[in-house]
Amino acid sequence: MKCMFLDVAKNPVGLHSHIHSMHKLLSVGYDDVRMVGIHGIGGIGKTTVAKAVYNLFANQFQSCSFLDNVRETANRCGLVQLQETLLSETLGNTNLKVGIEDRGINVIKEMLCHKKVLIVLDDVNKLKQLEKLAGDKNWFGPGSRIIITTRDQHVLDTHGVERKYKVQGLSHADALQLLSWNAFKKSYPERGYEKLMDCVVQYASGLPLALVVLGSLLYRRSKPEWESTICKMQRSLDKDIYEILKISFDALEDNEKAIFLDIACFFNREDRDYVTKILEASNFDAVIGIQVLIERSLVNVGYSNELQMHDLIQLMGRNIVHKESPNEPRKRSRLWSCEDILHVLMENTGTNAIEGIKLDLLGKKDILLNPRAFTKMKRLRLLIIRNACFSEGPKSLPNELRFLDWAGYPSTSLPSNFHPQKLITLNMCHSKIKQFQGIKVCENLRKVNFSYCEYLMCTPDVSMMANLESLDLRGCCNLVEVHQSVGFLKKLSLLSVEYCSKLRLLPNLKLPRLQLLGLSSGTSIEKFPNIVGEIPDLSSIWIYNSPIQELPSSVEYLIGLERITIILCENLRDLPRSISKLLRLKYLNLSDCKNFGKFPKLSSSSSSTNSGWLASSKWDKTQDIRLSVGFPALEQLIISNCDLAEVDFLQSLHCLSILQHLDLSGNNFVSVPACIFRFTHLQSLKLIDCEGLRQMNASSGGKSFIDNLTMMIPMLYRFCEKMRTTIRIRGGELPEWFIHKSRKNYMCFRVPPPKRAKLAGLVIGIVFKHEDDHFGPSHSSASTTMVYINGIFVENLEYYTLGGVLESDCVWLYCVPCGAFNRWDEKNEGDHFDISFEFPCKDPIADVDTNIFGVHFVFEQNDNVDDDDDPRVIRHYCSLDNRTRFFQKPNTVLFTIEQVFSEKKKRKRNSLGEQ
Repeated sequence: MKCMFLDVAKNPVGLHSHIHSMHKLLSVGYDDVRMVGIHGIGGIGKTTVAKAVYNLFANQFQSCSFLDNVRETANRCGLVQLQETLLSETLGNTNLKVGIEDRGINVIKEMLCHKKVLIVLDDVNKLKQLEKLAGDKNWFGPGSRIIITTRDQHVLDTHGVERKYKVQGLSHADALQLLSWNAFKKSYPERGYEKLMDCVVQYASGLPLALVVLGSLLYRRSKPEWESTICKMQRSLDKDIYEILKISFDALEDNEKAIFLDIACFFNREDRDYVTKILEASNFDAVIGIQVLIERSLVNVGYSNELQMHDLIQLMGRNIVHKESPNEPRKRSRLWSCEDILHVLMENTGTNAIEGIKLDLLGKKDILLNPRAFTKMKRLRLLIIRNACFSEGPKSLPNELRFLDWAGYPSTSLPSNFHPQKLITLNMCHSKIKQFQGIKVCENLRKVNFSYCEYLMCTPDVSMMANLESLDLRGCCNLVEVHQSVGFLKKLSLLSVEYCSKLRLLPNLKLPRLQLLGLSSGTSIEKFPNIVGEIPDLSSIWIYNSPIQELPSSVEYLIGLERITIILCENLRDLPRSISKLLRLKYLNLSDCKNFGKFPKLSSSSSSTNSGWLASSKWDKTQDIRLSVGFPALEQLIISNCDLAEVDFLQSLHCLSILQHLDLSGNNFVSVPACIFRFTHLQSLKLIDCEGLRQMNASSGGKSFIDNLTMMIPMLYRFCEKMRTTIRIRGGELPEWFIHKSRKNYMCFRVPPPKRAKLAGLVIGIVFKHEDDHFGPSHSSASTTMVYINGIFVENLEYYTLGGVLESDCVWLYCVPCGAFNRWDEKNEGDHFDISFEFPCKDPIADVDTNIFGVHFVFEQNDNVDDDDDPRVIRHYCSLDNRTRFFQKPNTVLFTIEQVFSEKKKRKRNSLGEQ
């Protein structure tokens, strides 16, 4: 049958991209049967797109049918008429009658199962409509295509439509063009109307329906008439636009309608989780309700999880509330206009109709509140007041309140007659509140926020708040006591007392659901609270600049703890041995605790387990010796600027195959124990400003630190294949074994590798000369250097200076094995190595004229010449005048530990033979 083409649009603007996307989804020409859904908000252009696609492909099918406005026709005439229309258009028989829906289903199956048809079902809003008109793909012949347009994505999902296309709004350029065609009958505006056009386009937010309606309304209007219309648009929708958009609202259930109106009036562009909690406090089924609004394109979710409602959809929702009482705001269910709210609060004109109020002034303003303003608002469930300064507090508040958010509450206490049995959330941050009077018995209360209430001195007995989940007391600078009942709230997940400068003690904590404990800084707490019973969900502790002296041995009951950070706690002297029993602890940071001095000694069994390791010639790197004590899961250990005199505790750690980052900077230990090589997955070792460091292990003798460092490098590369080592020492020159040096911001070396050897890694050196003009006590800077080998980026080095630290010349050394390179493959190696350094354009450190940069190459020889037992011998090589040279000095002819023992045995045998 010959299909009749449809009129698409008078001014078809912006259709090309939609048709292109639909073309790919339909893939007309293949023999499979496909259903493709087009969804989006009302007026976005779904039907227009469907018509354009229908016209484009209709002549490639045996029969076609476009069922327009299925929703309205089904409501008015029933689905039988739609079935008969479908059969009439596809078969050409206008006299065919089916009588009832179920007979119509069988007729459609029988008559169309061998026909290649193109069918469009426009504006479907119920699953039943699809079940009666296109219940399954096998109803239609091979190659058939069924296109469904709807405002409700869930209808498509439920019917099993896998291919869906969401129509987005017009671009700014297309919107201007469409508006121009309707307002000026040409593709561009009249001169002088450009700014007015932009205002209308911004208002329409890409909605073609609004652009067509408003463009027609403004046709041949003067500029003052345009301005007047734009002003009117901000308050209310055009009737035609309103009626079309309201169709989606009318189709909602009561729960979804209430949620939609709350979002439109109060919570557009607010965080989804935050809004969900507020709506649930109002006894709405928020999770499913918001999802329904999303599926019906009434709400979108942004990249930051914020709920986004199209401006015209929001205005439609607010118009619905406005129509409840056009002339008297006090009789509306929701108030969001500052002008309306202030009139109600100052004149005491509130009524029983008001359910929600949100007052958010752009700038703080003094307001004369009528003390009895809330007396008549018996049904008020939601009250949000921000950036408003009231002359006095209310004499009463509605007991129906479920969500009370009043930042800067003006009274010292809540009204004595306030009994909020239904209250879920109470937020009174930055208020004058002194005490909790009136809310001691509040079984439904889940969240309390009294942060930065400077007059609050103590918390009351909260044992009757059994469901309390969050208690925020941050910044209560006069708080001296937290009632012991707080420590026994079974559902409490958040407790924060940061910046409570007069608080010295917290009660014992028996909080099985605690997830966040905020006491990081600004308190006078000298002792961490005692833990009574296991707390499995607290994953992190952060303590900063606190007078805390110790952690209790009961810290082991924080069984879910993964991170401990203690910084600038100068009174901290030690840690309990029980801390090593935290089986999930991955990160431990003790920085700038000047009086710490000594890490706790752990179980002696660990040291006995590890004794004699260096004497063994074989070591299984894959062996997992993690035990039940000794930090078995520790991945990152930072003990910097803590006045450590020795680091022998490293021998007792049971995280040999786990530890990845170790920072021992700024301490006073003299030697690094040889057990450092047993941490086989170590990726980073920092020894910055360890001024007393002289030896790499106890057997290093009297060698200088630099000489011992050269002994250390091949060992690190041998046993810690991915470890970056960062060292900063005093001095103004690089070690003598650095052949390649430069003062320029870009260096390139051609280094032929030794025969039968491959690159094992690099040692990179940077020298900073002390310059008063560049680095004063207040100067702080950080920078990076990018390293390339043979044109491939392999490493990014970080270096920094802190105020007052750079008091003399210093040398930064980076030992970087190839295994730690970001991108490297042996096939990248050729007959030479080009290494280059690049620095940022504006680098506060690289700009210093006295910087010196150097590089030292370490190669791994693959032959079996030197050692029968271990063919993998790592050595230092350098290039001078394009000739490879092997250092012959005793301190720089370097072997693996095993080979050192082998050589000693060989010399001993030779000596005995001579005798």
